[in-house]
Amino acid sequence: MMRVLASALAMELHHWIAKSMREEMLQGVRLTDADLQLLHHEAAGHSSKVIGAAMNLEAKTIDCRFQRLNAKLGAPDRRTAVRVARLYGLL
Repeated sequence: MMRVLASALAMELHHWIAKSMREEMLQGVRLTDADLQLLHHEAAGHSSKVIGAAMNLEAKTIDCRFQRLNAKLGAPDRRTAVRVARLYGLL
């Protein structure tokens, strides 16, 4: 009985911590919906050209937006930005 209770408490605590980390990340680095959209496209393996077409923007603009997004997340590149986003439950 005690083991079941401890397991349930641990799961609840994990859920609460994950939710708190996600909210802190969203507020702390001020990610926008457009930032999250870029991350979803990158996670799907889309190129700047494909993302630009989907968002009605130039590929160069997409590259600039990724540079700003990477800086917000402290990531050296797009792939790392996606990993960070996944780690914090943003994707």
